[in-house]
Amino acid sequence: MTRDVDFPGEAKKPESKQYVVRIRTHSGEYEGIMFSPHPERRLSEALGRMDEFVNLKDARDLASKEKFPFMVISKEHIETIKVLDER
Repeated sequence: MTRDVDFPGEAKKPESKQYVVRIRTHSGEYEGIMFSPHPERRLSEALGRMDEFVNLKDARDLASKEKFPFMVISKEHIETIKVLDER
């Protein structure tokens, strides 16, 4: 039996996880915040379950310093992903 009521002071299980990442592709390097809907899994496991694209929020191109509110990168073009921070 599950309950729908949360009691004050009760810890809730996180519903998602965010990673600050640096992604290298054949055309450049980018940093941004990547969202994972699977908080209980490692990023590598979450990437295997995600679509063929990676979404970055608050992204920037490291070479040109250009900033983007949102960026989509094809997983097919990714060479490396480095996790800089977890949230």
